[in-house]
Amino acid sequence: MTGITRRAALGAAVARPLAAAVAMPLAGAVAAPALLAQAPTKLRVSVIPVLDVAPLHAAIAQGYFAAEGIEIDTSSTAGGATGLPGLVAGQFRIAFSNTVSILLGIREGLDFRFVSGASRSQPAPPDAMAVMVRKGSGITDGKGLEGKRIASNTRNNIVWLRGMSWIDRTGGDYRKVTTVEVPFPQMADALAGGQIDAAIFSEPFVTAALQSHGDRIERIGWPISETAPSSSVAQYVAMKDDLARNGEVFERFARGLHKGVDWVNERLGKPELLQLISGFSRVPVERLQNCAFTAYPKDVSEAELAEVISTMGRHGLGGRYPAPAELIFRTAKA
Repeated sequence: MTGITRRAALGAAVARPLAAAVAMPLAGAVAAPALLAQAPTKLRVSVIPVLDVAPLHAAIAQGYFAAEGIEIDTSSTAGGATGLPGLVAGQFRIAFSNTVSILLGIREGLDFRFVSGASRSQPAPPDAMAVMVRKGSGITDGKGLEGKRIASNTRNNIVWLRGMSWIDRTGGDYRKVTTVEVPFPQMADALAGGQIDAAIFSEPFVTAALQSHGDRIERIGWPISETAPSSSVAQYVAMKDDLARNGEVFERFARGLHKGVDWVNERLGKPELLQLISGFSRVPVERLQNCAFTAYPKDVSEAELAEVISTMGRHGLGGRYPAPAELIFRTAKA
């Protein structure tokens, strides 16, 4: 498949590509080993402002990447899927994205490979996602959402998939629900204002929405822990060819990131972590006090990818996927 065909396929199968043409030059040519002490290797990383990326920001702030001779430049998008076309085009070297969008791109022939875990769901509520409706709507389950409009930050991603699974699990038919795309920061206003009937939120926007609009909206479900506890949510990916040429750079990236994972896991709920999250999410610290945190893994397992592929098949996203073992780069193996 040619680069042009691959890019078009990703735009169709994963998400609407970035509105701007991804024509920027490849960010951060890899420095030769002898030059690492003089000039850091610059890596441009696509992210979204959710709790899942806290370890990346921690690793930047704590100097873990700098210690590995790496300079990270982050670029925030509305959803993980929207960063993937930029990864294909060379605008980014690494993209944070959800498992579903990554796998859809792989299904279409794009050579994404997992370089690190990012987030998994908790084994039981509370978890980092919520289905919310307006108070007084009478909607309490998936059956009540039939014929209604529900928001996801993007279609055909992990938020959408777990939300649709929750609808089916609680008596509804996901095919009878209309999905609309609304960025996480705008969901609470759209829901409270009646533009949508329900929304699938992700932290820290769950807690922020309940604090700012708690008189008008309410949670009716935990879409991950009620359908797939301890399951895959998101990862960091790079291109197969780049990994083959520059594996040592990605090993350094993973070492720095994984030190950030340790830093975050040691500070769950503590003020220094809440300050960090507030900085990149722009959610005030006081609204983060009661956040439900995701689990922060370093690895990507074959079993979790197989579960997502199976769930995708039941919700209209089936097809031919490579064996999960083929998709995991050595930095993401347990």
